[in-house]
Order: sequence, then C-alpha cells, then structure tokens
Amino acid sequence: MPESAADCRPIPFVLVFVIAALAILLGVYAVPESFSLAVFDAQAITKAAIYLGATMLMMCYVDAFRSRCLRGFVTIALVLLALGCAIPFFGSERALWGPLQHGAINSLYLLVGLLAFLHFSLHTMPRAWRQSLTPRRSDWIGAALVLGVALYRDYDPSLRVAENLIGLGATGIAILVGALLCTLLMRHRARGLALA
Repeated sequence: MPESAADCRPIPFVLVFVIAALAILLGVYAVPESFSLAVFDAQAITKAAIYLGATMLMMCYVDAFRSRCLRGFVTIALVLLALGCAIPFFGSERALWGPLQHGAINSLYLLVGLLAFLHFSLHTMPRAWRQSLTPRRSDWIGAALVLGVALYRDYDPSLRVAENLIGLGATGIAILVGALLCTLLMRHRARGLALA
C-alpha cells in the first residue's frame, strides 16, 4: 500500500507517543512495590505498563517502513526517548548506579539500534516487501514482535505454570490494550488519497 496523505497527520501520532511514553514512565517510576491489583503484583503491573507503551510504539515503528511521514515522526520519537533515558543519571554517581540506570543504558542501546535499523535497512530491504505493508499488516507485525519479546523475556521455566500465567496474563492484556489504543488513534492511515 502506498503512503497516503493521512499518514502525514501529526496529531494522532503525537497522541500515541504521549500515551505510550506516559505508560512507560508510570511503569518505571510510579508503581509502588507494595501495590497490587487483583492477582497482579507490582512487578506484573510495572511490566504491563511498559509493554502497553512498547506495543503502541512498535506498531508505529513497523509502519514507518511503509510511510516516509511516519518514518520522520518515529525518528523524532526515538530521539526523544533516547534523551529520556538520560533522566535516571541526573544526580547519581556511577558507583551508586542501580537497576534503573542499567535499564536506561540497555534501553538507550536498543533505541539507537532501532533507529539505525530503520534507516539503514531501507537501502537493503526488498522494495516489494515494503510496498506490501499495509497499516493493518504493520499493526499485526508490531504487536506480534512485542508479544514475542514478552514471551522470551518473561516466561520462566523454573516457575509453576500458574505463576507464569499470572505474569504473562497481565502482559498479554497490556499488549492487547496497547494494540487497540494504537489502532484506534491511528485508524486514519487506511483512508485518504495516495500521495503522488
């Protein structure tokens, strides 16, 4: 599907980015260790908030391979997120770095890698593959990628099945909610006339 004029509307993407960034920030900073919701503990809720935001961003990221306008928006978003990774280092000495600082460094590496892949792969990725992308296809691919990462990172064979299901259940719900939110906010992409 060619890029459409609707892809170049910035407001829907800004809304997606703000909601996703707030969800990630809430997951990282705002969930107290004693907080719980039904059968979900603080750790499961923290992961869920982060995966919700990551799902929205990844869906837009995959669609950026189809659309030049979205590629520009996603590039700016990745740079802003990378700058946000510097927040945990303010006022902290290297000797006092904890999981938050190390997580920020890992996130920074990931963001730089995603940005490089987005731009350099455009020269090597088959044109037919990019042209076969549609908003719906890119949404499915983005959500599936985040789900795959969640299963790889969070499934623990040493835990009982019930314990794994509780954690993965919260993550699965968050990925579904993130996917629905992103699809709703970005539904305009399938409309509009193709750009010349």
